Amino acid sequence: MHVEFFDSLEAAQARLRQAMEAADGKVKPWQAAVKVGDCFIADGGEEDLVVFGEVLEGYTELHLRHYRFCRCFSVACPEGEVGDVHVSTVLCLVSRAFFDEMRQAGWQMEAGQQPRSACRMMEGERRVAKAASSVSIDVSSVMSCV
Repeated sequence: MHVEFFDSLEAAQARLRQAMEAADGKVKPWQAAVKVGDCFIADGGEEDLVVFGEVLEGYTELHLRHYRFCRCFSVACPEGEVGDVHVSTVLCLVSRAFFDEMRQAGWQMEAGQQPRSACRMMEGERRVAKAASSVSIDVSSVMSCV
């Protein structure tokens, strides 16, 4: 965790604006399109923490355009918690069926699997299934990935 201290409210607000602009600059078009009802895997900030989320609300204010009000879950918080998520931290969208499957599994991914590798693995399965129509892989769980 990184903690910053400021000498004034103005300095804190300026740093917040700077951080928001930097995060907004990283948003990809598919992330900007994340909407109410979408389910996703997000960067949990820890190397091996996989965070699953569902979008509950969006915002209409211009400065909040890349934030979504979400309920997020992980092995660290299996009961879930609500709060704002910046869409730049969303690694991939997943289907409701996959999200519910992970809920049933207690939000447990395979041992040692990292969020980005989980999204790459699911995207890889989708590409393999497209290339070989005779292969029976359920790829409906992944809708888009980084």
